[in-house]
Amino acid sequence: MRPIPHPVRSPGLVFACLLACAMGCGMYASDAPGIFGGKNDDACTVDQDCADPALFFCNTALSRCEAACRSDDDCSVTRRGELHAIAACELQSLGCRCDASRCVPALCTGDALCANGEVCRDGTCGPPPPVSSVAACRVVPERVIAPAGTPLRFEAWVSDVRGQPVVLREGLTWTALSTRVKGEATSTGASFTLESAGVELESVEARVGGVSCRARVTVLPKLTAQGQVRVVVTDGLTGLPVEGAAVVVADVAGSTTARETTDAQGVAVVASRNDSTVSVFHPDFGYLTVANYEMNGSRDLRLPLRRNPADREGGVRTLFTHFAPTGAAGALALGMTGLSVPGLLSEAAPGQQVGPERSVELMLGGAKRSFQVPGNVWVRGLGVTAPESVDSPGLAGVCDAALKDVTEPEEAMRGGACGTRAAWALTAQVPSGELPAGMMEPGVDPLLLLARALPPSGRFSSVVSRDVQFTLRPPGAGEPSRLAPVVQDFQQVPLAFPFVVRVPSLPRFRDGFLERTVVMGSVVAPGRGMVPLGLGAAINVNPADPNTDTQPGLSTPGLVRVRMAPAHHGLEGQAYRLLALASSGPLGGELPAGVATSALMTALDAPHFDPDGTQPVTFPDAFLAVPEGARYNPDAFIWHGLLPREWRMDTPVPSATLVRGTFTNMAGRRWSIWLDARRATSGVRLPVPPAGFEDRTFQGDTEGSRASLSVEALSMATPEGKAPSLSALAESGGLAPEPLAAATHGASTLHYGRPQVAWLEPAEGAALARGATVRVRVEGFQVGPGTSATDEGGVLITVHGGGVGCDGAMLRGDLATRAGEVTLVLPAQCSGPEVTLVASLVDSLGVSLRPAVSAARTVRVP
Repeated sequence: MRPIPHPVRSPGLVFACLLACAMGCGMYASDAPGIFGGKNDDACTVDQDCADPALFFCNTALSRCEAACRSDDDCSVTRRGELHAIAACELQSLGCRCDASRCVPALCTGDALCANGEVCRDGTCGPPPPVSSVAACRVVPERVIAPAGTPLRFEAWVSDVRGQPVVLREGLTWTALSTRVKGEATSTGASFTLESAGVELESVEARVGGVSCRARVTVLPKLTAQGQVRVVVTDGLTGLPVEGAAVVVADVAGSTTARETTDAQGVAVVASRNDSTVSVFHPDFGYLTVANYEMNGSRDLRLPLRRNPADREGGVRTLFTHFAPTGAAGALALGMTGLSVPGLLSEAAPGQQVGPERSVELMLGGAKRSFQVPGNVWVRGLGVTAPESVDSPGLAGVCDAALKDVTEPEEAMRGGACGTRAAWALTAQVPSGELPAGMMEPGVDPLLLLARALPPSGRFSSVVSRDVQFTLRPPGAGEPSRLAPVVQDFQQVPLAFPFVVRVPSLPRFRDGFLERTVVMGSVVAPGRGMVPLGLGAAINVNPADPNTDTQPGLSTPGLVRVRMAPAHHGLEGQAYRLLALASSGPLGGELPAGVATSALMTALDAPHFDPDGTQPVTFPDAFLAVPEGARYNPDAFIWHGLLPREWRMDTPVPSATLVRGTFTNMAGRRWSIWLDARRATSGVRLPVPPAGFEDRTFQGDTEGSRASLSVEALSMATPEGKAPSLSALAESGGLAPEPLAAATHGASTLHYGRPQVAWLEPAEGAALARGATVRVRVEGFQVGPGTSATDEGGVLITVHGGGVGCDGAMLRGDLATRAGEVTLVLPAQCSGPEVTLVASLVDSLGVSLRPAVSAARTVRVP
């Protein structure tokens, strides 16, 4: 057996913590490594019924003796002796670790941990796959349009005849097929440079054995003419050119000075002699605005667009198989599944990540409780009849002719009708007696409970299908979407690496600090996106201060237990990444107005086995502050110091590099505005979209109300550690999903929503006593008396009817609860059979918002 380095641990403390863990501490019974001889199969009631209570424990759920441990040494033949030696520990090269009081096979995280000549695949060392097993490959990216002199990085995904991924350590050769590009390599990836201009050609080839795949490259000549800006518009998820997009250049007043339409190569050359705002409009994609572009650069912009998220639907349908046997008391099986997300999570709409929520009712110990779970969570047991499958929405991307119902892949990709992503799932099956205390209490967030319970348990697994293709079609197309079937093995690669992460101080938001933090370990797969491989979570309740609460077995606040799987199922060799996401409210699904998040991202060399947290993983950066103080004036007149169509931040976000404001209308269509953080407080005046294009700063309803607004601040750095400017990112293609995510170290978001007021009490037509109390709820508008920079105004209730001294009465409320509720008292003299109460949002001077926001109630006051 080849030894591996083990961290120094405190066995007594570890054993006590593992025994006390809320989720139970064993692996699946069927996963317990085999044992040579001994009494491991003996029936038992207590540990003393087993051969050696120091080496065995009684699994009361199955009434049988199973191997136990307090340290890694307890898993070795040296400690257990030949009689009780564990076969799986002695036969595999990495031996075993003591994880959650069980001896489990140690997993590798990379080839360097394996013996000479072996490779790490699915967490296990073994011989490398033969080159002859490769039947197909695909280059990422497949399409590139860029000017001469641009450096490019290509990767190759390789698979066998069954479509299963193959990860090679050697045998892959890269070649330039055209003199327009220069470069070569013999690894899984290669770097090339665009040399000379020319139309699209297959210019880069990857070859392994007798199999080859290619990338098509269009090289544009360098822009030399003065007084012009060249804009290359592409689909950010396929690299294909977007033809027919309107490119608009506007001056500091937001007035259009030039406009052109992109050609078949996605190129438009627009006149511009001064620093300008450049916007791109296309009905099928989100609008994109680069504010205050500086003309002293290359004047060559590469702007990627994202498709309208609600214009297409489809994805995959996941079926789980191979469950562990359960005892008489039953077990709860959970599976959280989805498709990889390219770029930053904020760039995908919530409906493209988790799907709609549904209700499940669990029964435990005579208690019944209803949980709202996202559509991508599969539940079985404790009274829940599991659905046959779980649907996961997908994002458009690339595909090929192997996809059923797609005869013309090129046409399908151009129309956003297909995609290829990695399907993932994190699963667990827990006996009912080992479920966490308090899970049936009202108000418990099931996703947070799952994440908090995960690290101390050895029952969680990860499964990945790297290359899943699916079709997408318009909603309501006359027949349901054909979801690609994916069968996931419920028990696959264990989340075998428990470790501890030190989370920086949480940012303040309004009258407190962010309340919860989820830490996620992942792998970033080029062309596929981010694939989760593990989770951990913490809350900030007791006390509510800058640090997450102290977790059981850990010494100080701010430490979070995480459990993670190694890269597997074709993701080996890709970069690990750690994300910490702090939030002011529940995570998952549609975000209500007023929810703030702040995230940190950092590279992780590999997941480590460190359950005690002797060497916590740290983030090199601090959380960004929440981007409060964003304002927009959609009107044609000056309003509270805002010029017509001006969007700006009144409060800077320290350490931020860029700020992005995103308007989303009722159809889910977006308009994203990028600003350099240093110029965000100066703002930008948005151009009026060209004729024929909707103005997505408005909701699109008949009332002409405002669209929903989210604001995101990003902290970014180049590989050299420099903060890039917005102009430099636009010129280099750095706003595309993958390079943007790779350069981002921190991101904070505030979902402002849109200004709305709704009645809580009374109900329509209700009878009220004179001088009754009424309540309304306000969203997307900060109610306050003006003592804070973020206060925007209050609620004005105007009374119509009710007799003399009542008709025309006005009530003003400037105080709201944290949930946005405002309470007012009606005048005592008001009475009548039909008294109409109109609640309106007003600014600090009592002037109604523009467009107006109001809601009416008609009541009876005897």
